[in-house]
Amino acid sequence: MKDWVSYIKTEVNPECFVLGEFWKDEAEKIEYFSDKMSDLISCFDTPLHYNFFKASQGGKDYDMSRILKGSFLEKKPVFSVSFVENHDTQQLQALESAVKDWFKSLAYAIILLTDEAYPCVFYPDLFGADYIDIKDEQEVHIIMPKVEELPGLLEARKLFAYGKQTDYFDHPNCVAFVREGDEKHAGCIVIMSNSEEGYKEIELGKEHADSVYTDFLKNRHEEIYTDKDGKAVFTVNSGSVSIWVKKQTP
Repeated sequence: MKDWVSYIKTEVNPECFVLGEFWKDEAEKIEYFSDKMSDLISCFDTPLHYNFFKASQGGKDYDMSRILKGSFLEKKPVFSVSFVENHDTQQLQALESAVKDWFKSLAYAIILLTDEAYPCVFYPDLFGADYIDIKDEQEVHIIMPKVEELPGLLEARKLFAYGKQTDYFDHPNCVAFVREGDEKHAGCIVIMSNSEEGYKEIELGKEHADSVYTDFLKNRHEEIYTDKDGKAVFTVNSGSVSIWVKKQTP
């Protein structure tokens, strides 16, 4: 495989993107494979998927501050392709570990809006799907509803997810991160909770003093005002995610 990928990158297209599935739940094993391939191939971040799966199962008992721990993203972010679910992990399939619907918007916020993740979006999560499968010799109708917030998260990635990232992964149930933006993009504050309504006090700097913020996803309807130092308390609903962005002035 290494010889073949090397040939593709030298003789066909040096910029060719090559992605492989080395399905291991330990990031160290994927890292070993990646090293042996001399970083010629990117790999799906299976351990991160299993973190999402466990978080969706555990609810408020899962420690969200550790959601990225043990992931391939932690080991080699440039070569890690993050995903929430795929055709093998959905219900009644070979590697069934379906992420519960309530958690998918939180998981997609992480892979779409953090600075290092290289995200892969699962078609049924964007468009919905249903199918008939067999379990215990009985037909089962599986319905996979689309993730209603996913289009908004994709749009937020395009508009706001730029610049340096500052993490607030300091609470087991409510975590946040800030993207500072760049010369063309305003940046955003992403906050999520796997339990009850949550909040974070975040200091954005004096350049953001006396600013007004709204939730791009419209899960929260209030406006949040920063003080003279650019500090404010940002909120999120129970089991939800909010993306706070600076309100555009007319």
